[in-house]
Amino acid sequence: MKKVITFGAFDLVHEWHKFFLNQAKKYWNFLITIVARDSTIQKIKWKAPLYKEQKRLKDIKDLWISDLVELGHHIDMMFAIKKYKPDIVAIGYDQNSFIYELSEFLKKTKLKTSVITIDPHKENIYKSSKLKKN
Repeated sequence: MKKVITFGAFDLVHEWHKFFLNQAKKYWNFLITIVARDSTIQKIKWKAPLYKEQKRLKDIKDLWISDLVELGHHIDMMFAIKKYKPDIVAIGYDQNSFIYELSEFLKKTKLKTSVITIDPHKENIYKSSKLKKN
């Protein structure tokens, strides 16, 4: 079984999130989605998410796109990659802060995991930060 894994805050789930997950799923036949913990979002974005992690987890599960959806690890952002050993990590066009750490981790562990970036989809409309302002 070929696996692709995605990560995200998924705060205020919208059309780009659906596009992102559907695009990622096209690469292989099993999509794993990791929803960031509230504490991880606070650390990375310097602010709390609009919705708590259990709601964001449910919102992604309710899309019925991913084959497996779970919360991220409290401390180790690479835990899911170690656990599932995906063939591909699909990241969003706006996940720049994650790329360096991910690349270094993959080099160090010598996992044969590719990293792809999913392009934006109507980013002037479907961007969480813009939608939260409305």
